[in-house]
Amino acid sequence: MSRRLRLIAVCVGLLASAGCSEERRLPTAATPPVAGPTEPAPQPPSAPQRSAALALFEAVIDHETLMTSPLNWVARDGKVVWTNGPCADGGSLQGSLDGSVSPASGTFLPTGSHTYVVSLSNCLLDSLGGTELTGIASAAYRVTDWNNVSATVSADSVRGRGCLPEVGFYQLCDVTGSGSAVWTSVGSTYRTTTYTPATGSRLVNNSTGNVATFGGGSYSEIGYPAPQGSSARAESRFDNLKVAINGSEYTLNGSLEFTFGFRSGSTTYSGEIRIINNGTLAARIYGDVRNALAVEVLVPLVPL
Repeated sequence: MSRRLRLIAVCVGLLASAGCSEERRLPTAATPPVAGPTEPAPQPPSAPQRSAALALFEAVIDHETLMTSPLNWVARDGKVVWTNGPCADGGSLQGSLDGSVSPASGTFLPTGSHTYVVSLSNCLLDSLGGTELTGIASAAYRVTDWNNVSATVSADSVRGRGCLPEVGFYQLCDVTGSGSAVWTSVGSTYRTTTYTPATGSRLVNNSTGNVATFGGGSYSEIGYPAPQGSSARAESRFDNLKVAINGSEYTLNGSLEFTFGFRSGSTTYSGEIRIINNGTLAARIYGDVRNALAVEVLVPLVPL
């Protein structure tokens, strides 16, 4: 092969790769990027893990129900419902004010600073929900009017059976609460309550024997006017609420809003509660794009 033919052959090879002359190459179509892996949709947790997440949400609500029973069950908005004798649907109770006789049923507790104590014995307060309380609970309250209440509530041991929470998921149907808390209530028709359990206060799930121990933070329940076509609207808000279960500590933050319809099963949800364990997101309870309740568990939870 002549020198000239060899040179042409070399240039042809170079043109095929990087080019061999000043002649400009025609642009080629861009190679489409390779699609990366898509983010998978959260997988529903197992039934026990879903219940574990919802029980963490509900523990403080049940504790509040038990501790505040003097002001939210035996008396409501300051008005005494029952005093001494039988409860509405079974069992009995006795009440006392500042160590003396309780005001009569149908009358109001006095304003100012007072201590109201109730002793309940299998007291069935709500036959529809089956709410039954046993134990002694105390409320040292400060009131100027019953739309603005502050109280320190306490109990050594109060047991509650039945559907306790007003806003909850009914995961805990037999519990015993002990300890103390600060409880405030502001407003009348649409009120905001804030519950701050003292560190070391406990809630025992009598069905499993497991214990939730509170370690700081608070829980608030906020009422709003119902949207058109709904019966009620409420928000559950957690502010650094710490709950330890058998040595594993969780912190709950965020809020979940409930809008109740007029039919059973027509509740919608929005917002998100985040459950943190050792600085890691362990679970979420939230309203999804359909406003249905969703639970995601990323790290296995210790059940209550």
